Amino acid sequence: MTEKKITIIAPYAFGYTTHIFRALKSYNGVTPTIIYLDNPAFQYKNSLHRLQNVFSKILLDKNLKKTFVSKRILKILKYIGPQDIIFMIRPDVLDTATLKTIKTYTIDLRAYYWDSTRRFPRKVEILPFFDVLYSYDKEDVEQYHLQFLTNYIFHEAKEDIPATYQFFNISTNDYRLPILERLAAHIDSKGWSRKILVYNGSPMPVEHVTLITTQKSSEEVAELISNCSIVVEIQRAEQIGLSFRIFEALGQRKKLITTNRDIVNYDFYRPENILVIDEDNIEIPETFVNTPYLEIPEEILAPYRVENWVQPVFSL
Repeated sequence: MTEKKITIIAPYAFGYTTHIFRALKSYNGVTPTIIYLDNPAFQYKNSLHRLQNVFSKILLDKNLKKTFVSKRILKILKYIGPQDIIFMIRPDVLDTATLKTIKTYTIDLRAYYWDSTRRFPRKVEILPFFDVLYSYDKEDVEQYHLQFLTNYIFHEAKEDIPATYQFFNISTNDYRLPILERLAAHIDSKGWSRKILVYNGSPMPVEHVTLITTQKSSEEVAELISNCSIVVEIQRAEQIGLSFRIFEALGQRKKLITTNRDIVNYDFYRPENILVIDEDNIEIPETFVNTPYLEIPEEILAPYRVENWVQPVFSL
């Protein structure tokens, strides 16, 4: 049987993209490779080298870090040879010349836009490069005639674990911080328990949330979610698609509180499990907190599991 060669080019993204690679490895007749867009091997030689990159970006519109990444990707592709499918996430971080060269290694170049074009406009410029283009953003799907694709479940609860806290959220420090501060204060006023973590690279003052200065991997986040009963997700302002936090809650059979109003249009939505809140007027009914989780039928959950999700995405 001829092996189907598939290469994923994507950011490491705390390990979320690695789950696609692992799912592909479970299929007979598939030889997957993953090349990360991150550049952990790149290091400035000295302060002069760092300064050189600053001037290179300003004067030549050329980033030495990105050049390093592009060379590494092309070197790996040259080594492994032509691929049946190359699947890219965040291809917009690569320059046009690199994308053109990547395209020479396959007759089937695919991409998944898991951020909207409103957030990263360059995604519009590079649309013509791809033979198949997926997006989780319904506005982009309609405007640019893309194929709709959600994120996926990669971790499921193996057994019921008693919750050690009721509410859980982990976010980076951005415009969502004031919302999380208000949410934490609201939870405290009700006497409920919580673990609301906000990542910032260095210490900073916070009033209600807990600040962390070390980022968590997808596995660490899964462990934290397993110890809660309700996951909280604050939608990015420019985002319509469903974040991984929603699928982490779905996989671990946790209730969800979200500001994403479009979630009511998905087949797994149940008002017993999912509460949509107004970030400017936070109200959480006690009945939602205290009633049990409503099980979702297997036929609804199955397509979202990453091991099944890869089948249509990679034509398996």
